[in-house]
Amino acid sequence: MEETKGAKKVFGRIGLGYTGFLSASIVLQIVLRIVIQVVGQKEIFNLSRGWYLFSVSLANYAAGGLVLFLIIKNLPVTHKPVSRKPEKMLLIYSFFICISALVAGNLAGQLLMSLISALEGKPMMNPVAEVLKGLNTGTIFAIMVVMAPVCEEVLFRKLIIDRIRRYGDKAAILVSAIIFGLCHGNFYQFFYAFGIGLVFGYIYTRTGRIRYTIGFHMIINFLGSVAAIYIQNSIPLAAVYALFLYGSMIAGIVLFFVTRDKWIFWQGEESVWGSGAGKILFLNVGMILFFVLSAISFVVAEFS
Repeated sequence: MEETKGAKKVFGRIGLGYTGFLSASIVLQIVLRIVIQVVGQKEIFNLSRGWYLFSVSLANYAAGGLVLFLIIKNLPVTHKPVSRKPEKMLLIYSFFICISALVAGNLAGQLLMSLISALEGKPMMNPVAEVLKGLNTGTIFAIMVVMAPVCEEVLFRKLIIDRIRRYGDKAAILVSAIIFGLCHGNFYQFFYAFGIGLVFGYIYTRTGRIRYTIGFHMIINFLGSVAAIYIQNSIPLAAVYALFLYGSMIAGIVLFFVTRDKWIFWQGEESVWGSGAGKILFLNVGMILFFVLSAISFVVAEFS
């Protein structure tokens, strides 16, 4: 009973940390909007839109990350010995499974958004496409392919998994993936972010090296941003792109079922996985606050 209470407190602190992360990002956005209204949009820091978005994104990660770290820094970190040279096959099949999660999650998000759009009677808006609209390739690369993967892997893999892994890999991977998906703040991105978050979490627990997930994240974001934009005006390139994605998805689904008996999950020193795990992981004050704030963010994103 005492161990259960202790685990709930830890997961509650994690939830509170990411509530703080979202809150800091929201406050920063409000402050910036006020500043823009006061000084005028054209004069804001005398920056181009690209540099402005880069600066805002970096500020979001920095402000939210600082609040998060201050809240969870005292939670003990678990260092479990892992293979520093992971099997090549692990990275290969993880890549294809990751593409499967990306494509399937993207399709699920588009389907849901289409249904919501039909109910609301207004066209579906892809928030990522709207943000990237009009930006040059260099800016998109800097934000989506470099900054976001590095910052997000630290914030949503290393900081969280290292602090809850002692309760078992399955619990750590699931919680980190759900938080990663919800912090994207919209239905369009949630499903694929959650899916690839599961894969990234597994890779990190198996290797102990965040550089692998950063590399995978860079590839995923490159495919979804720079590559997707580049092939828009070329039918042959679009066909090759689609063939690659859907071919990789099929390969990933096959590998998912073929390799599942070989997956390795550390049980943890204080395993909570099993009957009643959901109550320990999610039914605590911190996580509930995080879910409520995430829900508000989703609603605001949909109707704004």
